[in-house]
Amino acid sequence: MTEDNLSLKPFFLGDPPNAALSQCVAAATAALGASFADLRGFDWHSLAGDIAEKLEEMFDIRLTDILATAWKDYQALLDCADPAKHKADETVSLPMVDHRIETTLSPCLEIVVGEREPIRLTFEIACVLELKGLVLKVQDATIRALRIGSCRGQAVVKCEGISLIKRETREIDLPGRIALARGIPIKRPAVRNAEKTADRWRPMDAEHDGELLEAIPI
Repeated sequence: MTEDNLSLKPFFLGDPPNAALSQCVAAATAALGASFADLRGFDWHSLAGDIAEKLEEMFDIRLTDILATAWKDYQALLDCADPAKHKADETVSLPMVDHRIETTLSPCLEIVVGEREPIRLTFEIACVLELKGLVLKVQDATIRALRIGSCRGQAVVKCEGISLIKRETREIDLPGRIALARGIPIKRPAVRNAEKTADRWRPMDAEHDGELLEAIPI
């Protein structure tokens, strides 16, 4: 398996995603209804298609992005990135304790109609992952591959505070090695403090500012 297979979109939307995606689009257009009630001949069908395209991109969430943030302060992993302890050509196998990762993302979608003020819709995606039997392969301060014994997931998707999707999986066995072509860089504290970058993902107990998806001009 490769990291290309690690998008969580099938988990959030199901396979095929049509029904869940249509539900999200319906909620978004309903939220816009009052704002566009005075527009005659408004092309709702075209707007729904544009919203669906942007929302499908929104759900294309990479598992590696979630893991990178969840583990950024894990000391055992930081030690693997210490050049004083491990040479660049050395591969370290690091077993991880069974653990639970909670993540939330609050993307926003802006709708622009002519000269009107943009209308912003806020979504919330909350995800819980329980991982067992996890082993990381680390080389040159980068996670190059991983093995996950089993995984269980829960997810809730909301639009403007209204719950749209609730999913929960059974415990799924994930045998085999997952190769990470691009890898997950391990940033030691001194490096992270020197870089003023914003994490895309944060733990659920930390509020995440809305990430603006591309505005849809009408």
